[in-house]
Amino acid sequence: MSDESNSDTRDLSEATRAALDELEARPLDERAAGYRQLADALRSELEQSDPTRSAG
Repeated sequence: MSDESNSDTRDLSEATRAALDELEARPLDERAAGYRQLADALRSELEQSDPTRSAG
């Protein structure tokens, strides 16, 4: 893994942690939608970084 890739992963990890912290600070009844949005965003990021998807 290159330094740039490590940096991108670290940035994504930090952004994910910040998003989770923000979600946890919300009232319980508002969290589900936020978790769903975060999951969708992470899924999209994973799909974009999946090398098997670009080899079609």
